[in-house]
Amino acid sequence: MHETHLSSKGFTLVELLVTLTIIVVVAGMVAPNLSQLILANAKASSVNTYLGAFAHARHQAVNNRIITAICPLDANGECTDNWNLEVAIFPDDNRDQKPDGGETWRVIKPANPRLRAHSRTAGTGSFHFGPDGILHGTTGSIVLCPDDTSSGQMTYIPVSRGGRARQVIDEDGDGLINLSWGGQVTCP
Repeated sequence: MHETHLSSKGFTLVELLVTLTIIVVVAGMVAPNLSQLILANAKASSVNTYLGAFAHARHQAVNNRIITAICPLDANGECTDNWNLEVAIFPDDNRDQKPDGGETWRVIKPANPRLRAHSRTAGTGSFHFGPDGILHGTTGSIVLCPDDTSSGQMTYIPVSRGGRARQVIDEDGDGLINLSWGGQVTCP
C-alpha cells in the first residue's frame, strides 16, 4: 500500500493573524517617530535653503557691487511679505522692491508645506544687501513654524546687520525661542 503525504504550503489562518498583529503593533510604535523624522527633515531642508539663499544674495551684492534684494514676489513682480510664496533674489539698486530691469538671479521654492514661513522685517517682507555685504536698511528674520509647535521644529533665522544668517531652534519644544539678549520669538 502506498501512503500519500500531503505537503503543506502556505500559512495557517492563525499564523497569518499573529503575523499581521505583530506588524500592526510595530507600525503603531514607529509611526509617531517616523512623522517626527519627516518633519525634522523638512525643517532641515527649508532652513538650509533659506541660509543658502541669504548667502547667495549677499554674494551677488558683493560680486556685482549692487544693492541686492531677497523677498517673495507677488503677481505684479513686487516684494510682498508672504514668505510662503517663491522667494526671489534680484538686483534692486533703486530699492523700489522690484527687480531692476526685470532681472532675477535666483528663485527659491517655498518652504515645505508642513512649515509656515513668517518674516520679521517691519512689514517690508524684504532684505537688501549692500555692495559691501552688509544689510542695507534694517535687520530682520524669518520664523519657520510647524503646525504643531510642541514638535520642537520651530526655527528662527535672524540676519545680522553684517549680512550673515544663522538658525536658532526651539530646543525644548515649548513653542517659544528665548534669545540671548532676552527677547522671545513665537509663531504667529
